[in-house]
Amino acid sequence: MSHYFRAEFPEILKCLILLLKRLGSSIWEGGESPYPGVVFDSIKDNPSYLELFCNIEPATERPWFLAWFWEYLHTINGLAAYGDVLAKMVGFMCEELQHERFQNSRPAIMVSATQVSPQI
Repeated sequence: MSHYFRAEFPEILKCLILLLKRLGSSIWEGGESPYPGVVFDSIKDNPSYLELFCNIEPATERPWFLAWFWEYLHTINGLAAYGDVLAKMVGFMCEELQHERFQNSRPAIMVSATQVSPQI
């Protein structure tokens, strides 16, 4: 996912979210153990994904591109990669996305971080 152009990325991510909701944990069947971590890294490191955070309005409750975190964790619960992905996810929201360039997005990001917490 990290090599897709800006215009394509949001639609590709929406497709992944749909697959996560429809297939649940079976999406990972037959894959290698670290694969869920590789997928998460490729999303969070994609410049097109990070660009989405620059355009959040402060009054926005929870943007769709943050809402998928819980669903993602739910599908990997019980897999070896769960702890590693959870740590990366929390670090991403509580550290990387707290950068000054995401200033308007910080409240929505921290709300999402607290909603991931019950998974811990």
